[in-house]
Amino acid sequence: MNKYNKNGLSDKEVIKSKEKYGTNEIKKSKTNSFLSLLIESLGDPIIKILLIALAIKVVFLFRDFDWFETLGILIAIFLASFISSISEYGSEKAFDEYIQKAEEATGLEIETIACPTNTDDRQAKITTILSSGDDSIDVITINDEMMSAFKNTGYLEPLQDTVMTPEVMKNFPEKYMKEMTMVGDNAYSVPCFMDILAFWVDEEKMANAGLTEIKTKEDFEKYVEANSADGKYGYGDAWEKTYVFNSIGTFVNLFGGDYYDWTNPKTQEAVKFMYDMMKNNETPISQLADQYDPMMQKFFDGDYASIFMYVGAIQTFVNSGKYGADKQHIAPMPTFENKTAYMSTWGYVLNSASKNKAAAEKFLKYAASEQGELDYTEMTSRLPARTDVLESDELAAMDLPGLDEIREYVADTELLARPMAPQAMEFIIEMGSLFQQYVSDELTLDEFCKKAQQSVDTYVVK
Repeated sequence: MNKYNKNGLSDKEVIKSKEKYGTNEIKKSKTNSFLSLLIESLGDPIIKILLIALAIKVVFLFRDFDWFETLGILIAIFLASFISSISEYGSEKAFDEYIQKAEEATGLEIETIACPTNTDDRQAKITTILSSGDDSIDVITINDEMMSAFKNTGYLEPLQDTVMTPEVMKNFPEKYMKEMTMVGDNAYSVPCFMDILAFWVDEEKMANAGLTEIKTKEDFEKYVEANSADGKYGYGDAWEKTYVFNSIGTFVNLFGGDYYDWTNPKTQEAVKFMYDMMKNNETPISQLADQYDPMMQKFFDGDYASIFMYVGAIQTFVNSGKYGADKQHIAPMPTFENKTAYMSTWGYVLNSASKNKAAAEKFLKYAASEQGELDYTEMTSRLPARTDVLESDELAAMDLPGLDEIREYVADTELLARPMAPQAMEFIIEMGSLFQQYVSDELTLDEFCKKAQQSVDTYVVK
């Protein structure tokens, strides 16, 4: 039988323990204030463009007397920056509540540091922390793009023996975890939540195609064709070069292709299918400029009869007033050849330079637990990454919109990680640019596939 000291550690033993395991603390700086978030939002590229336009209008205001347009630009800047700042501030407040729950559950004193909201600035800051061996930050939250970039670098502490044990791992989507969070047998991340790229339809437009559901490729084609006329489209998307990456991958998966193999006839068939929809006026060429916000708005307005969109945006659908089983809703993913869907998330990783690994692992164990995932969902309304928690009665009691449909996705659809590369954004942008050239007839299908394969060979580590 092991013996232990009922009186606790001596002062010398405490010092020795801290030297070996670190303190019972995860360090931080203060979270952003609403004002700081508002100021930071002005650095967004779109806001910068609007500010430049406003400055130009002000210069010529008194000559042209164009008060109306000037006021319009000013209102657009205010709405874009103010609303995004409110959303970000609300998210940070919800996260702070989650951290309080974590402190109560673990006995830790957890402090948090707010990263920049701008994507490039955030990645630069995290890259600097990890690559410099900065030991002042213990746990970091990163997305799939950063996970792909960092998991082979030695910057992250492996978690398979301490946190993400086989017993814990079995409760997370298997294929996603292997593809995104692991290198060999080493696991490096605790997913915070689950976000699935789902198929959305407008139930009111089903009758146009004489359908009650879309189960097959033929059903999809029939639905899209029947709802494409008079400036309306059966399918809409976000084909801006940094967003179309998701769409290409979705169709490649549906056709049973391989995103990393552009000699595969099924991979080629998938992008040819997308091209043909555009040429048949079943999806618009104008979406080459669209990201998700304008895509969703066109869906809400009835311009699109179907889209692919992440379930994390479900509250936006609810707020539109168009959400419902008899209106716009999540539908089962149609089966072309495969029935797959992309999953994405943010996950907690442990800085390998951390001096507080024992405390950090304690937090990560809580974050990966059933209770930790329930607490995170309760505070943030994000879906849990653990499939057992997703199916739990406790989650059902939270009355989250779309839960039944999302459960069906998890049960009947293989959840895959998006195809990533260590230089994720470079890869995403290059593939998106090539696709745009293809659908704009600047490249033939053969030329596109050849260049796409060159991009894969350049960026992807197999």
